[in-house]
Amino acid sequence: MAATNEPPAKSSDPEPSASEPSAAKMPERSERAFGFTPAEETALAALAAGLSTLTTGLAGRPLPVSDEDAVIAAIEHALSRMIEDYEVPDPTIRAQVTTARNNLRTHWTRGAASM
Repeated sequence: MAATNEPPAKSSDPEPSASEPSAAKMPERSERAFGFTPAEETALAALAAGLSTLTTGLAGRPLPVSDEDAVIAAIEHALSRMIEDYEVPDPTIRAQVTTARNNLRTHWTRGAASM
């Protein structure tokens, strides 16, 4: 999965209106482009479908999970695994990983896609 070398562009997504049920403000976002192999595309679709079915217990029905939400959930899960299942030997990097994971959870505005 190769990212482009261009600097991230700021997203121009509109702010949610106060009348929307989840009027939590989305933190500032950047855009990145990734290339996926067919196998990676299939895996991403399977991850999104699997996450969608996990929402049934919360919503009473499967909720749609976008590819972007699935990637964010996978990042959060990977950071958690690094913290909980592996020894990150450098204390500075371990703190960076822990802070990044905690920040993802603190500002989670994407619904129930977190693992």
